[in-house]
Amino acid sequence: MARFEYSVITKASPSLAWLVFSDSHRWNTFANVYGDIRWREGRPWEPGSHMQIEILRPVNALIDHVITTCVPGKKVGWIDHAIGVAMAQWVTFEEQAGVGTRVHTWGEVIHAGIKIGGLTVEELLGSFTRTWYENFRMACNQLVIPGGAAPDDASVSVE
Repeated sequence: MARFEYSVITKASPSLAWLVFSDSHRWNTFANVYGDIRWREGRPWEPGSHMQIEILRPVNALIDHVITTCVPGKKVGWIDHAIGVAMAQWVTFEEQAGVGTRVHTWGEVIHAGIKIGGLTVEELLGSFTRTWYENFRMACNQLVIPGGAAPDDASVSVE
């Protein structure tokens, strides 16, 4: 088993960071690896709901993404299964007074050491996590009004 974790701080409020995070239509702008992403069972982001995520790179795979816990704007957790690998991951959204939000993710990979496209799952996950969360942070920051204030949720358009 291998453990990983990563954190970013965005200027966005926790609720704005959640709106950006929870919009799977944006995910290819964070890491250009996705094909079709769809909820196939349950209501989006509710515990027990299933999302199917098609990965196109470095190999083509379907991930079964099962939500285990979710408090929008606070925390979310899931279990993923794909190509012989299982992973549990959690993300928290912690308000940082006068700064924005610390978005922290951590998880555990079962069946660590498996190679995919010539790299270990740990190597792929480390690179992917860094890329995804840094691009996520930049996307959140771009939605914050200059001067540091985040717009109210109602004024944010999430496509």
